[in-house]
Amino acid sequence: LLWREFFYTAATNNPNFDRMEGNPICVQIPWDCNPEALAKWAEGRTGFPWIDAIMTQLRQEGWIHHLARHAVACFLTRGDLWIS
Repeated sequence: LLWREFFYTAATNNPNFDRMEGNPICVQIPWDCNPEALAKWAEGRTGFPWIDAIMTQLRQEGWIHHLARHAVACFLTRGDLWIS
């Protein structure tokens, strides 16, 4: 009940509450669209040894540990590349 009231109050004071763009509550991230960086990430040629090793293992074995999966996903989205 408390969360419902919180979000109701937040929504009444924000006309863009149901959208990401123009919503002051949401962080406006300048996402990048860089196919070359995405290809390097997928091929394990980023220049970051830990990320490259994980992507190489994924390509060779078809499996990576869940913590490694979190690391490469974070690197892609909000760690360094900022690709959506």
